[in-house]
Amino acid sequence: MGNNTSKTETGKKKVTLGDVLWNRRCGFIIYIVAAFLPIFQELSQQALFSYSFGLIDASTRKEVLVKIAVLFIGLLAPAVFHYVSRRMRIGFMRDILLDIRKLSFRRIIELPVQLFARRSRDAYLSNLINDINIIENDFFLSFLNVIFNSGTAFFGLLILFLIDWRFALVILVLTFVVGFLGKLFEGRLVRLKAEESEANKNFSQQMSNIFSGLEILKLNQVEDRFRKNSNELIAALERIKIRFNIFDSFQGGFMETMGTIFTVLSLFYVGLRISQGQLTLVRGMLIAQITQNCLFSMVRLFPHRNKLAASRGIFDKIVNGEPDETMDLAAGDEPFSFNRELNVEALSFSHDDKTVLRHVTFSVAPGEKVLLKGVSGAGKTTLLNLLAGVFTDYEGSIRYDGTELRSVNPASQNSQMAEIYQDVFLFEDTLRNNIALYKDYTDAQMTDAVEKAGLSDLVDRLPAGLDTMLEENGRNLSGGERQRVSIARAVIKGASLILADEATSNLDERYGRHIEQTLLSLDATVIAISHRYYEGVTEGYDTVLEIKSGTVIPWSIGDYFKEVV
Repeated sequence: MGNNTSKTETGKKKVTLGDVLWNRRCGFIIYIVAAFLPIFQELSQQALFSYSFGLIDASTRKEVLVKIAVLFIGLLAPAVFHYVSRRMRIGFMRDILLDIRKLSFRRIIELPVQLFARRSRDAYLSNLINDINIIENDFFLSFLNVIFNSGTAFFGLLILFLIDWRFALVILVLTFVVGFLGKLFEGRLVRLKAEESEANKNFSQQMSNIFSGLEILKLNQVEDRFRKNSNELIAALERIKIRFNIFDSFQGGFMETMGTIFTVLSLFYVGLRISQGQLTLVRGMLIAQITQNCLFSMVRLFPHRNKLAASRGIFDKIVNGEPDETMDLAAGDEPFSFNRELNVEALSFSHDDKTVLRHVTFSVAPGEKVLLKGVSGAGKTTLLNLLAGVFTDYEGSIRYDGTELRSVNPASQNSQMAEIYQDVFLFEDTLRNNIALYKDYTDAQMTDAVEKAGLSDLVDRLPAGLDTMLEENGRNLSGGERQRVSIARAVIKGASLILADEATSNLDERYGRHIEQTLLSLDATVIAISHRYYEGVTEGYDTVLEIKSGTVIPWSIGDYFKEVV
């Protein structure tokens, strides 16, 4: 739990759970104090229990009443301890969970595009939701129990040493034996919790895929088949959870059994000394109570300590990343420049052991407008992603002004490149911020982007114009309006290279024609995928690159629409 940091393979400092706790050191200290209050509550209850046996020895009515009054007042203390402890801890727990969410989100946002694209978005959502729920449910409860049980054992042993140091030494040895036995369960418990996290991620991904195509499933009346698959996914996830719970119960039961055996032996010793007159009943019961608490505190400590280790593993995954996220990508440091030529030579790329592109060669001049054509699944989107640097594990070369793309600094490249996709993500913020993406642009630049993207009618219609708040992911906009926002983003950025993947797919004829004209009129290189043909507009492209059987066939715009279409 220390606040030491290590470094990942990329040289970035690795954040530990101890760092997060210690960053809020005032709250952490208050939390520790609050966690110790139940210890004193437990010890006071033991003392009261032993004290209650003194009623047997009370000789006068007054003495009996005094002892009953002390016991009554003492019985009220646990409720007070519990309330105060809870109030002191709750705020710190909330703040730490918020910090973990922020760190996890920051890790995802800062991932290079190449790494981010390796897994689905649902995997990252699972990190932010399911894994943090695991930490919330397991970490704080286990952390509190570790503090409580270790504190109870420590103070109990301290009292035993003051009463009978020889007996206390035996109990100390027994607690170490219990601790060693508990340590044996840690490795498997951590692995099972990691498996649960992975199962949650896979479940989220597969259910998201089903929900994305739910309309198609209903239209084709195949819900039963996918309902069966969904039930199998749910059953598989629950089986993994049950495996963890069974093993957790097994380690708890085993430890409880060992604690019971050691407690019975200690009670036999105490009973023997009481019968021989070496201990009073009150003193003997106090020793028996404290001994039992010491042993069972260690019994309960290690299952919670093992869960704590599992929680740390989950924390490390969502805050510092999984192994394939920490590997060195050898990102380049060359500045991005596209003033002379884009050269693609002998480019080949495979995905999931399937060859998508093979020995592709072509060139694009600055300012040129290129139309990518090909049947669905031919590799058009893959080619755009390669040109954008999303995938770097290709063969051949992609050179901008003679510099290999893998040697280019990603930040420099991103500042001069804009991408327009079918799936547009919008923030729950104003239309202005969704276009500007929180950067400072002049009113003239904003107006120009709005007009060129065909958003003028929308802005005039909205109650607060550009300052109108959009709902979650732009639910108060139509599909075409959402698409035009992405066009406005590209326009206002002033990028030298625009990669457009079906930019007009969600637009009607009027706006689709308008957007295509806008793309062709921009002072930028445009490489666009489109299945639409707008007579009198589409002819404005300079070149057509047709992807066929993994290769690229270059066409002049006139020849392509004359001979192919």
